[in-house]
Amino acid sequence: MNRRAGGGARARPKRSLGQNFLVDANVQSKIVAAALEGPVGPGAPVLEIGPGRGALTDRLARRDVRLCAVELDDALAAELTARYADNPRVTVLHDDVLRVDLASITGDWAGTRVVGNVPYNIVTPIVFRLLAPPCPKEIVLTVQAEVAARMLAGAGSKTYGALSVGVALAARAQRLFDVPRKAFRPVPRVDSTVVRLVPSPASHEASREAVRTLVRAAFSWRRKQIGTILTRHPDLRFAAAATARALESRSLPTRARPEQLSPEDFAALAEALRR
Repeated sequence: MNRRAGGGARARPKRSLGQNFLVDANVQSKIVAAALEGPVGPGAPVLEIGPGRGALTDRLARRDVRLCAVELDDALAAELTARYADNPRVTVLHDDVLRVDLASITGDWAGTRVVGNVPYNIVTPIVFRLLAPPCPKEIVLTVQAEVAARMLAGAGSKTYGALSVGVALAARAQRLFDVPRKAFRPVPRVDSTVVRLVPSPASHEASREAVRTLVRAAFSWRRKQIGTILTRHPDLRFAAAATARALESRSLPTRARPEQLSPEDFAALAEALRR
């Protein structure tokens, strides 16, 4: 679902984009407070993803921050541009957040706080884009509750998967609070959750692509044993001897299923096999 934050009665939701506007003032305040939690100096850079009608934008614009709001929708971007034309601390960028050069968008990407109600249909690529070095300072996102559960899941749980591993290796993730579906108009069919992601130092930077390939392959065959996945999956096909050595280095049995491996196990295996 493509879900945008917002309030007021200007732009009507577009069914073609699955837009649902955030209209609950209390939730809006809580999200902004979470995004700007802790010491925030004057002119601190903030990036808002998908401002929609500008409910969060209006609240952020009243704070002493330097805000850049990225909106893909033509009409909404034009409306926001006009609204903030006289505010030098607010920039509205009519663009796709998956294509724009994030590292240069605020002038101080490492010090930027990111906030947004993320479209359901592109939440995973947005999350991984934000967590790919160089990373912002902190990320507060409103996502589908089910997606949040997958992001925060630990090894061994039913919701543990590729998203769980990718997030765990790149950031410290925290569930902040839930947002009921009635907080949006039109009312969506699912509830949402606000999560905070604090990017970690890129300890596995050298093998990032190798880790990603391994994790995707493993969970696409999640019912198979890890030994079989490593030697037979078309994206891997490692030699049996190399597979055995890599698994032994982590004391992992060849019969282990992907959900039994920790994020650190995946990172270590990818690095051992890459060598």
